[in-house]
Amino acid sequence: MLIAATLLLATGCATNETQIKEVLQKNPKIIFDVIAENPEQFVEVVNRAAQAAQKKHYEKQVAEMRAEQEANLKNPKKPKLNEERRLSGDSKGKIVIVEYADFQCPACRMAAESLNRFKDKYRGQVQFYYKHMPLDFHKMAYPAALYFEALKLQSRERALKFFARVYDRQGEMSSEAFLRDTARQVGADLKKLQQDIGSEKVKQIIAEDMAEFQQFGFTGTPVILINGVVLYGAQKVEELERVAKLTGAL
Repeated sequence: MLIAATLLLATGCATNETQIKEVLQKNPKIIFDVIAENPEQFVEVVNRAAQAAQKKHYEKQVAEMRAEQEANLKNPKKPKLNEERRLSGDSKGKIVIVEYADFQCPACRMAAESLNRFKDKYRGQVQFYYKHMPLDFHKMAYPAALYFEALKLQSRERALKFFARVYDRQGEMSSEAFLRDTARQVGADLKKLQQDIGSEKVKQIIAEDMAEFQQFGFTGTPVILINGVVLYGAQKVEELERVAKLTGAL
């Protein structure tokens, strides 16, 4: 509005798009002067525009995800699962959750918090599987995945404790010393752990998870599957419940 009023003064009634463009090209100082004289109003307008754009983008993403979920109900995603990969929950639970995540991803930490609340609320009804997609730009994500899977060979309980502590202290994870210390705190057999970290079995588990993630066409973490229906990003408990209900598991 401020710029439009200034243009009216500068060009009279010459306010069609071509004329405005010509005026601004010849006199760009017009815009800068208006901004300098009305900084608060300018910032307010820009913020409103940015918020409107963000809202529109979010609504588009939600609509696209809901459409994909409807398709998933007819043709669910079918990740490779076995009892060894179950991290927590009841093996007979009707709500099968598979998460593809990165231990250094902030959104994955947020997702873990919501998933924990959901699992607590529906204890006995959920079986939870954690799969790996360590991103290249998170330098500690792959080593953390190696430690986790090596610990899981020792016991599911130790791996689950490691899982929780790494996410709780994610901001402190800057070196392998952090991972070793965390493993020690959860009661790991450190000698066996060092052997298993470099084993082909552990590396293959992670490689297969990453390949499966890419085969499904996923691009970012976290991705959560509930009975084969996809959710992208960290989600509120209510959204996890909505999708579980869609599949008939709740």
